[in-house]
Amino acid sequence: MATRPLVYVLVLNYGSLEDTIQCVETLRRLDYPEVRILVIDNASPDGSGEALGRRFGEAEFLQLPTNTGYAGGNNAGIRVALERGAEYVFLVNPDIRVAERTVSRCVELMEGDRTIGAVNPIQLDGDGDRLDEKFREGIFVRHQFAEPAVPLVEERSWDTLTLYGAALMVSRETLGRVGGFDPLFFAYGEEEDLARRIRLKGLRLVVTSAGVVRHLRTKEGRASDFVLFLRMKGAYLYRLKDPTTAFRQSVRRVLNDMARDLRRPRAHQYPFKQFPVTRWHVLRAMTWIALHLPQIYRHRVMERGAPYLT
Repeated sequence: MATRPLVYVLVLNYGSLEDTIQCVETLRRLDYPEVRILVIDNASPDGSGEALGRRFGEAEFLQLPTNTGYAGGNNAGIRVALERGAEYVFLVNPDIRVAERTVSRCVELMEGDRTIGAVNPIQLDGDGDRLDEKFREGIFVRHQFAEPAVPLVEERSWDTLTLYGAALMVSRETLGRVGGFDPLFFAYGEEEDLARRIRLKGLRLVVTSAGVVRHLRTKEGRASDFVLFLRMKGAYLYRLKDPTTAFRQSVRRVLNDMARDLRRPRAHQYPFKQFPVTRWHVLRAMTWIALHLPQIYRHRVMERGAPYLT
């Protein structure tokens, strides 16, 4: 029997001790034989990193010295996974619970079609009774797809314009061509940025019902001011980095967006209708963009290669 490709499952922890432990427990029940688990702690201030290090040991645990956000933390884990021979990397948030067959089915899908660059298994809610509402909004509503009935019976796939990072499988080949997450995002928007770069390299983004996860969203509630700033900043940064538009034109468009948002902060579109921002968050994001504009331009140029993982 041919050797199956090695899959590394990365779980990025930041103050989510119990969720991370429970997530790993479900991952140990996967039916795929060639899977390794790597828990990464993003310098959690609550001591959860030390507890996880004692629980999992060197082979399954990576302690980062500083919090580098979702983008930087996962990049560090991806580098380790690739160094250890991973052919696929499966990024999983601590509040995700992965069904037993999900990894094997996603690998089978990607192995059978090398035009696929990355895959999202369908996200259900915490009870598994319906589609996760934010995933439904971002994928099925946005793309005007007919929503599959739950429980999921038919295995099918959908080509999409973007994917989400809570449960994301990416191939080694894709990472070699595109690179990792842009650390300028820190968090919020980085997976959409990576998905766009994958698509612009001619690779497909696919959502599949062959793989299923439950998204508990245990830490979600009222978003902090820092999170709202990151979401606003991510929206501007994503538009500035659009490689299909000249940089000066992108800047003009973002300035128009900023002027509009100062008049009336956006609240009508996902995710801002669920996480409403204020003028203060807009001003903070504007300041960050102004200070980092030269670096944003450099990242656009750099991404003609495959950056962020070397």
